[in-house]
Amino acid sequence: MAESYADKNGIYPTLPTADTVVHNSRDPYGINKHFQLDFFNVIAEPDQSAYSFDLLHRASRQVYKYSKLFIYRLLTVIFGLPLMLFWGLIIGAYTFLMIWVLTPIRRLNQSMIAEAGIYVQTISDAVIAPLYRSLGQMWSGWPARTQASVKKLADLFYSLE
Repeated sequence: MAESYADKNGIYPTLPTADTVVHNSRDPYGINKHFQLDFFNVIAEPDQSAYSFDLLHRASRQVYKYSKLFIYRLLTVIFGLPLMLFWGLIIGAYTFLMIWVLTPIRRLNQSMIAEAGIYVQTISDAVIAPLYRSLGQMWSGWPARTQASVKKLADLFYSLE
């Protein structure tokens, strides 16, 4: 089987090696690194002139932390399992289609196009190339008109008026 150019050119992302995987993480491959929403990434007091009371700041941090955790866990309990069932079905169906339907069709089409290309090349070499070569030789005797010769013809035309 031919080797895929996508793998050589790095189009598809590669999974990290065992050295780079964080073992106690629930996101070991870092697919949600961009999604950092802890308190200091959302609420940031830029300098001392914009500081709130220290007690209020600590309380705000705790309220934010636990309300975010509570609503996340509540929504996960209510919607998490049905969504995982949905995504499992979708990704399972997609995987089935890719492996058993689309990839064989793509490989068949690639093979058919390659085979048709052989016939197109043969017809082109046998019919089209000689035809255009003979037309080129037939018309090569005609003089080419340059900008200067066109200007001379225009001057001649306008002088007749």
